[in-house]
Amino acid sequence: DKELKSFNNLRKKKTEDFDKFRIESSKKILDLMNPIITNFLQKESIKILLQKEKIIFADDELDITKEILKLFNKKHKKVKFD
Repeated sequence: DKELKSFNNLRKKKTEDFDKFRIESSKKILDLMNPIITNFLQKESIKILLQKEKIIFADDELDITKEILKLFNKKHKKVKFD
């Protein structure tokens, strides 16, 4: 019973730590991507950006994901997560 409680407490702490890391890492990536996306939209005169998951149908030529990732990878060779 004591071992089980100890294990569950450890599991809960590790899960919380991982969730915190995941949230902070996502925020860091978004913070790094924001200026890249903003510059790309201005350069290409794009007035609106929609999340792919929210679109029912669209031409694949409108998807700028690969271009944004290419720009991101060019600017940020490595991203360090704490």
